[in-house]
Amino acid sequence: MTADQGEGTEKGKIDRRAMWFAMLLVAGVALAFRLPSCRESFWLDELHSAWAVADRFSDVAPRAAAGNQTTGYFHLLWAWSALVGPGELPMRMSSVLASVLASVLLVVGVTWRTGKTSAGAVAGAVLAIDPNGVFFGCELRAYAFVMLYAVLAVWSMMAWLGPSSERLDPGARNGSCPGGARWRLAMLFWICVAALVHPTSLGVLALLVPLAVPVAWKWRRLRLWRADLIAGVIVSATLAALAMSSLPESWQRRGLWKAFGQATTWWQLWYAWSWVPIVMLPVGAAAVTFLARRLVFSLRPDPTGHGDGLRRHADWIGVLPGLAGAIGTVLFFCASYFEWVPLWHRRYFVAALPLMAWTAGESCAICVAAVGGMLRRWSGQRSDANRIMTRAIGIALAVLLVGHMLWYQGTLQTLAAGRWPVQWRGEHWRGAVAAVRKEIRDGDVVWLDSQLIEASFLRQPISSVGSIPDRQWEYLAFPLRGPYRLDPVVVVGAYEHESWMKHQLENLPRPGARVWLISRSGVRSSERLIERLNRSRSVSAEQVFPGRPVVYRLDFGG
Repeated sequence: MTADQGEGTEKGKIDRRAMWFAMLLVAGVALAFRLPSCRESFWLDELHSAWAVADRFSDVAPRAAAGNQTTGYFHLLWAWSALVGPGELPMRMSSVLASVLASVLLVVGVTWRTGKTSAGAVAGAVLAIDPNGVFFGCELRAYAFVMLYAVLAVWSMMAWLGPSSERLDPGARNGSCPGGARWRLAMLFWICVAALVHPTSLGVLALLVPLAVPVAWKWRRLRLWRADLIAGVIVSATLAALAMSSLPESWQRRGLWKAFGQATTWWQLWYAWSWVPIVMLPVGAAAVTFLARRLVFSLRPDPTGHGDGLRRHADWIGVLPGLAGAIGTVLFFCASYFEWVPLWHRRYFVAALPLMAWTAGESCAICVAAVGGMLRRWSGQRSDANRIMTRAIGIALAVLLVGHMLWYQGTLQTLAAGRWPVQWRGEHWRGAVAAVRKEIRDGDVVWLDSQLIEASFLRQPISSVGSIPDRQWEYLAFPLRGPYRLDPVVVVGAYEHESWMKHQLENLPRPGARVWLISRSGVRSSERLIERLNRSRSVSAEQVFPGRPVVYRLDFGG
């Protein structure tokens, strides 16, 4: 590698001071974008996480399984909650730190591979500022860790396929050392870890394998070593663990996922990600500058015959992660749109975002290398001025790409209006419970309508449902069984069958009981439920907390 391949570096060495500055900058931005979104109360999915880890360690696995989740993440979260407590900010910091680390690793990984700090900064910034990266990066669920493991998996893949900018030794290039096998093992290990945390991540991360194998074969990086046997054991153990987990049982209930995971129009695919600033603009700019470089080189041949040292195969394989992310997104859309399985929600394919961020950074590196090569060819020499100019181009390109992303996603407009961009979930369980606690008295009952898909049986007659196990009722009451606890709780549904309504009225502790209805279904649905109640039994209702969930105080006549 020649000196021109780094930004302000010599002999291919990475400018570590610049890289550390980029790491700190991206980490600071990622924290600044995430912490303000941690102030609101937990929303429904997060309440399941908080309830799953609220009590004994032995309760974690069955509670996670009740919510159609594998248990690996929740065991880690239990240990974290024991360390920091049950508060919203301390608990969410587990996800915040994981997503910030993922952004920083993108900076290091892309810089390590391309030798260009500006490219690493672009990759890290994409994950740090993207609204979806922020939303899932501070949510009390497994998705931040999925993004972290995705970064580690793609870094391992890129290290397997091509050596870094600082390790271009012939042994690494021709595959005569076992390093490729070790990196293959690392890639498969992190894919398996992500699968254990959230099985749907395989729909994206597993694509790295078929995309990488042909490249590895072409560049003689597919030689088998002992590490491949270990990789086989890890993959087999992961598949066995998933088979013995709650995944098969969740799969049997996949019909319930249509309530939130059904794709209905092709426009949903376009709005899945901000394709223009994350993928189309960086890759398009890389393609244009690369073709322009070839044109300049054809018009002005190198008199020395040494070329410009551009590693074409190592640069363009940086498109593979983004390709895996894009294909994975399309596969999830098609699976839902054609009604194979309703999995159309970003949470299922969130691993695609850091993969596309990696490709955005690699594309920036291609642009900088191509423009730098053209400058050197026209000037006819490799001067310090050209290196300084190349570095300036890298910084300018990074600012343009990140700035365009901030503008495209509306973040600049929000800042210009004097507001900080936050990702609200819009559910105020803390406030709703506080309103009830302020007035609740002995003998009162709390009716909870959490709108969980697992409570859909309430729409059927009691006689056709059969016996519901206690653990199912316990699960359906989890929003008021974790940090926002109320007692006693009865699970209801805004659209429940008349037989369930009659059963709940008959089981009130006294004829003139006062009931607190906490409903996630909204004001109109709650008022319809109250009207139906009034037809069966005289009741007066008063809304005591607006928003979602809404709270009504119901006073039944004697």
